[in-house]
Amino acid sequence: MKGPRAYEATGIPLHPDNQSVIRERIYLDKTNPNLLHDDITTIDHALTRPWTVTKTFRRENAGQPIWWHEDVCSENNVHVVIGEEVYYLSGDGLLMPAKKDQPPPDLRYFKKSGK
Repeated sequence: MKGPRAYEATGIPLHPDNQSVIRERIYLDKTNPNLLHDDITTIDHALTRPWTVTKTFRRENAGQPIWWHEDVCSENNVHVVIGEEVYYLSGDGLLMPAKKDQPPPDLRYFKKSGK
C-alpha cells in the first residue's frame, strides 16, 4: 500500500510516513470446516493502538463454482463519496459528476483553498 492511503471507506487517512503494518491470519474453524476466519491487524502511527478485526465467511454448498468480485480499490481510487452521491476526481484535482444529470456536490462545509 503506497500513500497517501485511507484507512477505510470513511476516508480516515493513515499516517503519511507509509510505515503501516498489516498482519493477516486466514484459517478454517476447527469445529466447523465450513467457516473461514480472517483476522486482520493494522498497526499505524495514525492509530492510538493496533486495530484488529475478525471477519468470518461461510462456505456455500453449491453445485458449481461461485464467483465474486472485490470491491476494495483504495489505491489510486479517484471516486469521492459526498453524502449519498459518488463523484469522480479528475486529473487536475477537480470533482466531476460520475453520472448524467448528477447534482453538484454541496461544498459549504469544505475549506476553500487559496489556489
